[in-house]
Formats: sequence, structure tokens, C-alpha cells
Amino acid sequence: MSDLRCGFWKSDPAMRLLVYNIAYGTGCPGGEARRLLSIHRYLRASRAPFRGITGLVRELNPDVVGLVEADSGSWRTAGISHPEFVARMLYEVTGELPDAGSKYGPDSILSRIPYLRSQTNALLGRSGAEVKRHYFPCGTKKLILERECDGITVFLVHLGLRARTRARQIAFLREFLPKGRPVVLTGDFNTFGGEPELDELKSALGLRNANPTGAATYPAWKPLKQLDYILVSPQIRVDRFEVVPVLYSDHLPLVADLSL
Repeated sequence: MSDLRCGFWKSDPAMRLLVYNIAYGTGCPGGEARRLLSIHRYLRASRAPFRGITGLVRELNPDVVGLVEADSGSWRTAGISHPEFVARMLYEVTGELPDAGSKYGPDSILSRIPYLRSQTNALLGRSGAEVKRHYFPCGTKKLILERECDGITVFLVHLGLRARTRARQIAFLREFLPKGRPVVLTGDFNTFGGEPELDELKSALGLRNANPTGAATYPAWKPLKQLDYILVSPQIRVDRFEVVPVLYSDHLPLVADLSL
């Protein structure tokens, strides 16, 4: 186990970013065969995996949390909204919270189907900064979230499963992301073709991978592929980075301390 769980230091004024595909709180199947045998968990999930996730979040105490594949309160989670629960627990947010909406976009038919309409992403933070929503012009998963923290603009995405769709989404990001500003692009990129899929994007915007060794993030029980990323612009220093070895989802979470 990584020494992170034994005390992951944070150097001020670093911004701590935690990014985690939490698989709608359905847990870690532990193998492809077991994934098929436990498909029922997508209809009604045990609360144990989400308790583990919230415990990890509380322990790491990040300034910004990017949740991919979160549930905004369906029957699967007995009405519990993952983003709202984490925001209230970690940042003591009160009052009504803004809803990021379906990850499929407001005009998608998937946004009106039970279960699917509650599937979302979330970008939570300690500051009261506005979270902006943008949408890819293609693909099923269209939501792009933007939030500013400590002078750094963070964008959270979940790219398509098909290589052709990903390529079009990556090309869109190349034009969409601001140039010359401190920017973090993060999330689940589904790069089954490897990090070279991102070469043109990184070159055009000067982005670099905060994961210097390309450590794998999927599947959590036997990591083989790097699907989850934190990409940072040249103005940002990575003080520390870790892929956290916990089995609360089929992905592993990423945590990084970033500073200008």
C-alpha cells in the first residue's frame, strides 16, 4: 500500500485535487466475471462502497474533488446524491446545491430515462466559485465542468468509449480550452489506445501528465491501463501525485498537490 494513506502531506499554498470515477457507488467487482455476476448492483447499490469513498475523501481533505460517474439521487442509491453528500460532509455546504444535470446533456433522451437521468459528474470545491457547464458537440457523455480554485481553472470530463468519438472530443478540447492560463484538464479519458491519443492535445496546449510514470488506473483490482488523468499547463507545478490503491470502484482515484 502507498504511504499516501499514512499521511499525504500538503504544502501550502498548494491546491489538493482528488479525481475519482466512483462507478455510481456500485463498488469494485474484483474481476470481469464477477462484474457480470453482480450486475444487479447497478439497480440497487450497497452503501459500503460509498462509505469507503467518503472516508477516503475525508482523509485526504482535498480543495477540489472531481467525481466521475456519480449518482445524483436515484433508487440505486436510495435517493442519496453523491455530490451533495460529499459537498456537505467535506465543505459544510448548506442550503440548496446547484445540480450539474445529466452527464448526457439536457437535450439527450438519456436524460429522461430512470437511473440514467441521475448519472452525472461533479466538480466540488472549498471555494464558492461558480461551476460552469459546457457540452461536447458529439458523443453520448457530453458534460464538461469548469471551476476555478486558487487561480487555477479545472475542467472535468468523461470521454467516449469509442476511439473515433474520443478523437473528435479531444479535437474539440484542443480549441475549447483557454490558452496561456493555468489550466487543469482531468477526468476519465477512456484512452484504451494509450496516452498517445492525447499527444496532439498536450502539444497544442503545453499540457503535461501529472502522472510521470503513467501508472495504470484501471481496473482497480489489477491495474493495466491509464484511463484517468490529471493534465496540467506549464504554469502549474506538481508538488506530489499519487494513484491511490483502494478498492471502492473499478477505477483507482488520483490525488495531486498543485501550485502556481
